[in-house]
Amino acid sequence: MEKHYTFGIDGGGTRSRLAVVDEQGRVVYTDFSGSTNLYTGKPEQVEENLRSLLSEASRSFVLAGGCIGSAGLGRTKEKAQYRALLDRILPSVPVYLCSDGEILLVGGLESLEGYALISGTGSLALSRSAAGKLKRAGGYGYMLGDEGSAYWIAHQALIRSLRSYEKRDLATEMLASLVQALSLSSHDDLIAYVHHQATKADIAKLAPLVTQCALNGDLLAKDILGCAARELVSLVLSVQNPEIQVQELVVAGGVLEHDTIVRPLFEQLLKQALPQLQVIKPRATALEGACLLSRRNL
Repeated sequence: MEKHYTFGIDGGGTRSRLAVVDEQGRVVYTDFSGSTNLYTGKPEQVEENLRSLLSEASRSFVLAGGCIGSAGLGRTKEKAQYRALLDRILPSVPVYLCSDGEILLVGGLESLEGYALISGTGSLALSRSAAGKLKRAGGYGYMLGDEGSAYWIAHQALIRSLRSYEKRDLATEMLASLVQALSLSSHDDLIAYVHHQATKADIAKLAPLVTQCALNGDLLAKDILGCAARELVSLVLSVQNPEIQVQELVVAGGVLEHDTIVRPLFEQLLKQALPQLQVIKPRATALEGACLLSRRNL
C-alpha cells in the first residue's frame, strides 16, 4: 500500500522551514527557504520560495495534504491570494492556511485549543477552541498596531523622548542614547531618519536600549515598558473564549522571551486579570504545530 505523507511550513518574514511527516507523525524530511510572507516579499519571490520548498518534497513523497502557517495569512483575502500561488505549485493537494499564531499555539501547547501571544518585532494574540473556532487580536502591522512589541516600545521611546525634550512628557535621559545608537548627530536628525530611511527592524532594534534605561531608573522608559505590558494583557483579554477548556497561554517573541521588565510585569498583570490562565513555555515548535494541523485537517 502506498504511503501518504503530509507537510507543514512555518513561514517567516526572512526564513521559512518545511517538514514532511509520515502517517504516524514522524519527520522524514526537512528543508528551508526564504520568506513566504506576502507582506514582506514580492508575490513572485514568495511563489519562488514556496516552489523551492515544495518541489523536492513532492518529488520524493506522495503528499496527501499540508499546512502553511505564516504572518499575514490569517484573513480571507490573504488566503485567497495564497491559494492562487499554491494552485500553480501543488494543484489538487489540500493545504490548510493559517497565521503564524495558530501554528505556535498548536505546537507550543501540543493541543488544538488554548491561547497564544506573540510579541517580537510585532504583536498578536490568538485563541483556538477544540472545534477550530479562532479569535485574534492585533496583528495589524506596525502602522496600525503591534502594541507591546519591540517596534512599538522603540517607537514610543522616540516619540515620547522628543515630547519630553519639549517638556510635554515625563523626564528622561533616553533621547541622547537613542540618537547615539542610531549614529546620528542630533535629535533633529531623527526627522529625516525615521520618515525616509529607517525600516521597521531598524526601529525595533532600539527596544533593548529602552529596557536598559528603565533598569537605570529612567522614568519615561519605565512608563513605556509598563504600558507595553498592559497592552499585551489587553490583547490576551480580547481573545478570551468560554468554550476553551485548556487554560494555558504559550508566549513567543523577543520581548516576551528576553525582556527582563516587560515579561514579569506582564505575568503579574495577567495573573490579576485572568488568574486561571497559566503561562507556559512552548512544548514543541511552531513547525511541529503546522505538521499536527496538516494531519488533523486532512
